[in-house]
Amino acid sequence: MKMSIKCQLLRGLTQLDLIISKLHDKTFSKTLSSDMLPLSAHAKIAANFTLRGYCPLLGISAKSFETEQVSKEGIRLYIAQIRQYLESLPEIDQLNSNIMQTDRAGMADINLPEPEFINLYIIPNLYFHISMVYAIAKSCGEPVGKGDFDGYHSYPSGFSFVGQESKNG
Repeated sequence: MKMSIKCQLLRGLTQLDLIISKLHDKTFSKTLSSDMLPLSAHAKIAANFTLRGYCPLLGISAKSFETEQVSKEGIRLYIAQIRQYLESLPEIDQLNSNIMQTDRAGMADINLPEPEFINLYIIPNLYFHISMVYAIAKSCGEPVGKGDFDGYHSYPSGFSFVGQESKNG
């Protein structure tokens, strides 16, 4: 079974929204270190990567839903708007290695064939920023777990691997 690109991106948005739904507003301004972006920025960047990746494959510019909102409600609305727009776009059946996609990666301009653009640039960046949201939330003591990140893992409330050996982490 092959999972569509749109389905993969929507799945990332679903898990991001689930994590965000569990957080307190005070956490949205927190960072892992003083030289990093706050949780709110990572959440918006993660959501934005779905459109930065998918829209160019359709030959359209990524629609902007930019917002100055950094509250839980504002970010959840931002994610919902992106989700609704992404769901409205047509499915892409396959990626074409002969079509190059461009983007800006930090200070670098990139130009990659579609399969590499999605699989080696867009998807990893989506999950990098979701990982930063998760890591900041955990560092602030928020009640998120691995199941919130991947949608599969399940542990009893209060469970911890600290002090235990894990064979299936």
